Amino acid sequence: MDQKNYSLPFNPSAVMVSNGTISTCSMGESIAQNIMLLIITKQGENRYDEKYGNDVWSVEFDNGVSPAMWENIFINSLKRQIAQYETRITQPVIQAHITYVEHNYETRNFTEVKKKVKVGINAKIESTGEHFSFSTELFLSPMSID
Repeated sequence: MDQKNYSLPFNPSAVMVSNGTISTCSMGESIAQNIMLLIITKQGENRYDEKYGNDVWSVEFDNGVSPAMWENIFINSLKRQIAQYETRITQPVIQAHITYVEHNYETRNFTEVKKKVKVGINAKIESTGEHFSFSTELFLSPMSID
């Protein structure tokens, strides 16, 4: 059976307008879209499944959490989420690394410091054994320095 992978965001009204056709994508793109949702969704935010989403967002503004602790929480939560919600891949190796990015605003005379996390995942696609790779960067909790 040929499984279809639908593109996100899913637009149900497009089915009515376009004679029942819905935008599709490759399996790799579909997996990447779901992983991105797992990363950016706070656990408890999905009204249909309270367990869907990453645990790390509950400690995002906790000053007692070091970057190493944040990375550890993020990686462990994402491993659990992938095992439960993205079973099309196996053996995921997840890396997350926080850096600080400084941006000076000359016209407003202040500096903004943002945390940025780089995320990388290497895994295998269950059905084909092919290598799967995912990477993204997210900016977190901006701070301003006068």
